[in-house]
Amino acid sequence: MINSTSEESEKLSLAIFALSEVATKKITAEKICFQNELDIFCNAILSRDDEFQTQFINDLCHKHKSTDPILEQFIPEVADKLGQMWKDDKISFLDVSFGVDRLQKLVRIYEKKYLGPLYHDYKGPPILLILPQSETHSLGIITASIIMKKNGVNPFLALGYSEEKLMDLINSIDFQLFGLSASCFNSLDECIQIGKKLRKIIKPKIPLVLGYSLQDSVYKPEIKKIFTKITKDPLEAINLIK
Repeated sequence: MINSTSEESEKLSLAIFALSEVATKKITAEKICFQNELDIFCNAILSRDDEFQTQFINDLCHKHKSTDPILEQFIPEVADKLGQMWKDDKISFLDVSFGVDRLQKLVRIYEKKYLGPLYHDYKGPPILLILPQSETHSLGIITASIIMKKNGVNPFLALGYSEEKLMDLINSIDFQLFGLSASCFNSLDECIQIGKKLRKIIKPKIPLVLGYSLQDSVYKPEIKKIFTKITKDPLEAINLIK
């Protein structure tokens, strides 16, 4: 048996990673219509049928032969649908909160299978994803971090950090991208304040991304002056890294 050197082992790992990246991007590029599945699954979420939810996700993974479209598309679409139902006064805020918590647990259940063993050891460029203290839901930022990790970066999560703790983390690591997450209008003010402070201390070329669906025109001029990009797509965000 020939023993591989550490350099050869690293080259092999990178080659495997590159091939896996190609496969991942092919899957990601192909959007799937989940309309019927969304209706069924949202009803299961609202009826709190945990056993049915898990079996339903298992069946979807088997059908599509991958967890990729489930974490990258289906679960975010479920969260969006629940949010829209709340805006339309079809469900209560308590229903939305319970649904998002349940989705977050499902993401954690399927995270290892989605990433695979290779991605637990691979360390790409470090990025910092920040959840403001006023933001009540962490599903979006956690899902984004998992997708980003699979696509070649090393995400750090700052969930509800104080300003002092956040600055300590920023000063300790040379982050290549900063992202802030806002699931709703209520946390935008804090995102803007954090964004302004970051702009004063980070290098001008470092991307600063706001994870939000921008619909409120009153915030557009100020937000666009602060953030490099406004997007809910994790891949769009990491493509800004040079």
